[in-house]
Parts: sequence; structure tokens; C-alpha cells
Amino acid sequence: MSDVSTRANELGRLHREIPVRRYRSLVGHWLARWFRPPRPATHEPVPTIGPGQLAVTFGGHATVIARYHDLAIAFDPMLGRWVGGVRRAVEPGLAPGDFSDVGLILISHRHADHLHLPTLRRLPRSATVVVPTGTASWISTLGFARVIELQPGADMAVRGVQVTAAATSHGEDELARGLSYVVRGDGPSAYLCGDSGYFSGFADIGTRFAPDIAILPIGGFLPASFRSRHMSPLDALFAFEDLRARMLVPIHHGAFALSYEELDEPARWLIELAKTRGVRDHVHVMAAGQSERFVQPAAAADRATTDRGKP
Repeated sequence: MSDVSTRANELGRLHREIPVRRYRSLVGHWLARWFRPPRPATHEPVPTIGPGQLAVTFGGHATVIARYHDLAIAFDPMLGRWVGGVRRAVEPGLAPGDFSDVGLILISHRHADHLHLPTLRRLPRSATVVVPTGTASWISTLGFARVIELQPGADMAVRGVQVTAAATSHGEDELARGLSYVVRGDGPSAYLCGDSGYFSGFADIGTRFAPDIAILPIGGFLPASFRSRHMSPLDALFAFEDLRARMLVPIHHGAFALSYEELDEPARWLIELAKTRGVRDHVHVMAAGQSERFVQPAAAADRATTDRGKP
């Protein structure tokens, strides 16, 4: 049995043993939420970014802006208040104006909470947009400077930032098939994943890239059958280990009640698990609108300087 299969079996056992706080009636929660406005989000100033640094701003749900000093990257921008009939519980932590410096937009897949056309219409047309194969036609009328389709394993670059598309495990239907991304610029490297179950691809990405920052989804995992498409916090910690990353930034939690776990349960459980597994200092849970600045490790910075000096 492979190491990944062994770890998957361990995950199954642990999920059966650990209680999770859940809604008694998800429909009842949705109906109650219809009559309550979203809670306000935090709005912190974005840290000043210098060479060798990366700032990550969590916009709520799966939306992130990752900023190197020479390029801002938006991932799955979604500022809407509804996903189907589910109302947003917390206001977005980003406004359209916060995307004014974005030069690259990465879309993971076609589900409406990740590819949100009303939000894309409000973003800078000068940006390059990267989408999974077969998705460009969905946004071709929005007027972006470039729309590029990638398959897993393909590379492209914008302003010196290298982007490599990677696989996910979110289902085989046309809307679910998508990408995750490894980005490498002048600062810590990052891996961004919108929706996925736990799978062997994380170990493959870790072997090839060992990204500094793993930005991983942690919500939408109940009932248990959902875990094949959406990781739980425990799944995400195992993926974080497989990726060989230094830091974990969780996303896809706290905004929309899309499954039976309570809205605040993914973040609470992740913190508890991180303490138990001795990695609390490596997990950065942010509220919508908060930012965290990461610094490139000295050894990696030395390697980058050496590489730039090679002919």
C-alpha cells in the first residue's frame, strides 16, 4: 500500500473518531440567514511589500490577493452576497478598489463561488487571467488583456512571476475539473488550491516544488461523502505535510454555509488540530480582510541570488 493510501486510511479512521460541530438542519440555517445581514468584515491596511516578501490578503471564502513587490495576484475573486440560495454570513474582506493593482487573476474552476462573473466584471481589464482548459469562452466577452488556458503541468510567467498549473481532485464533471497553482516570484513561493479532496497530487507537488506557503481550503466537508471533493481541516493538515510547505493559510471557510459543519467550525478545528500536531506556529488563520506578510527564507534567498548570477 502506498504512503498516500496509508495516510488516506488514517484520515478515514481519525474522521470517524473526532466529533465535529454541525448544524441540526442546514436548510433551517439557510432560512434564518436570509433575514440577517452579513456581519462586517475586518479591513486592515495591506502591509508594505519589499523584495523577498509576499503579502497574502484573505478576502473571504476562497478569495485571496497574493502580492509580490512587483505583481499582485488575485485568486478566485468572489465578492457576491449569494451562492445559489445561500446568503453570505460575513461581508467580503475586499472591495473592488482593493484589486486596482492586480496584474494576474487565477481561476481554479467553473463553479460560481470560484468563477464569479459579476466580480470579474469589476476587476482591472489590464490583468492577465489564467483559467483551466475549456474555460476561456466563459469570460471572453469581459475585455481582459489576455486570457490563457492551462492544463496541469503547464507553465507561464507574468512580470517575472512563474505560474505552474497543477491538478486537483474535485470531481470529474465539466464544472468541477480545474486547477491549482504554484506561484514563484521574488519572495516566498505559494501554492493556491480552490477546491479539492485529499489526493496523491499534493505529495507530487511537494516533491517538485515544496512551496513556502500552502493556501488550502478547509470547509464544505460534511456529510463525509463530501470529503472526496472538499477537504476538512484534518485533510488540509495532511495535505500541508505532503506539500512540504512552511506555512498554511486556510481558505474556503467562514463565509457561506455550504455543508453541515457549523460556519466557524473549520477554523476552530484547524487551530485545535494544529496545536495537537505541534504545528500551531505554522498555521495562519485570518479573518476576511486580514493580511499576513511572509519573508523568503534566507537559504532560499541566497539560492535565488546565486541562480541569478549564473550565465
